[in-house]
Amino acid sequence: MTINLFFVALLALLLGMYGYFTPSYPPSQSAGEIAKIELMDFTLYEVSKKGIDHILEGKEGKKFDEYYTVTSAKFSDNTKELFQTIHSRNVEYRNDVIDLKENVHYIREDGLEFRSNNAKYETKKSLISVNDHFVITQKSNRIDGANLIYNNQRDTVSAENAQVRYQLK
Repeated sequence: MTINLFFVALLALLLGMYGYFTPSYPPSQSAGEIAKIELMDFTLYEVSKKGIDHILEGKEGKKFDEYYTVTSAKFSDNTKELFQTIHSRNVEYRNDVIDLKENVHYIREDGLEFRSNNAKYETKKSLISVNDHFVITQKSNRIDGANLIYNNQRDTVSAENAQVRYQLK
């Protein structure tokens, strides 16, 4: 009987030690989505038989299941008639729509420039829309306004409260 008592006491001691030394983890907080790919200070090139079609540069890029995010983004497009580049501090790309947030700056090869704080660019339709104040300049011409819709394929602009300064040659 004493041997049984010894093993019971040993078992109780081992179970007590296991309970005392087992690490206790705090309840994990859901971190939301986890990026599948993360890039830091990167440049991505999309190359075809014609040459370089697109260039994407950024400070930090993350690929999730259904969208991408990029900070300090610069996207260059060489597939259109005129080479074009768009910069923004924060970008989210989802369902062929690029949501540009903070310091949006669009530059086209012919000197057309566009600035705004926020914008959406629908890549399939080549349509830029802004629900905020914007400025478009080309050489000495300037358009200030709000609620812009710019169709890059048709080269048409519609806006509200537009003030236009146009220099005749």
